[in-house]
Amino acid sequence: MTFRYAALCCLSVLALLSAAESSRAQEEPVLAKKKEGTMVRIVCVQSLSGEKDEVITLAKKTEDGKWVESGDLTLHSPSITDWIRVPEGLNHLARKEASEFVSLGSFTVAPSMKGAVLILLPDPAKKAYRIQLIDPAKLGFQKGKALVVNYAAIPALVNIGDSTKTVAPGQKIVETIKTDADGMHRMLIGHLDKDKSVIPCYDRFVSSNPNTRKFILLFPDPDTGLRAMSLSEFGPFE
Repeated sequence: MTFRYAALCCLSVLALLSAAESSRAQEEPVLAKKKEGTMVRIVCVQSLSGEKDEVITLAKKTEDGKWVESGDLTLHSPSITDWIRVPEGLNHLARKEASEFVSLGSFTVAPSMKGAVLILLPDPAKKAYRIQLIDPAKLGFQKGKALVVNYAAIPALVNIGDSTKTVAPGQKIVETIKTDADGMHRMLIGHLDKDKSVIPCYDRFVSSNPNTRKFILLFPDPDTGLRAMSLSEFGPFE
């Protein structure tokens, strides 16, 4: 091998290494950018589109009025979406109409949040969503537990296993789900009448997967007083 040939080989190798290093340098900011923000999952009680699937976009609006998209989601009634990463600060749920975005509701992600859950309630009159942001870490809402939220105007009595709690209107509590040997537990939801007697609205034995966490959402009902919606969320949990 001549010296000239060896020198050319070394130069070629150095050029390849330089190109690879340059490529990595260009990729690193992109990878770092993907890790910014907070993972968010959406619990859709009922879509504004009714029974039809609805595609929405998570996006931010800049000071000059431009929309920056975080990703698209498909909502249906009821459903729990996959996790999607959104930036800190004010974010919107938006629908694309023609070439413009229309905000259907907004929420703010704090820098300290490791993960967040959004509960969507439709407001047909305003053609928008009422959004309740839940920080699971603050509530201790992890697998094997139930989050109870009372959207009704009357106090609810909630019995999960061997624990009974009163949940005031607008209140949310987290309870550990204790099951029997068969993995079953009783879920009793009711309210008190004027004579302080319990009026059951939901009473059944249900199975529980210890690797899930459960949403129990309470709504007003003209016949029974309360209506319960139960949704199980599978991991991963942020």
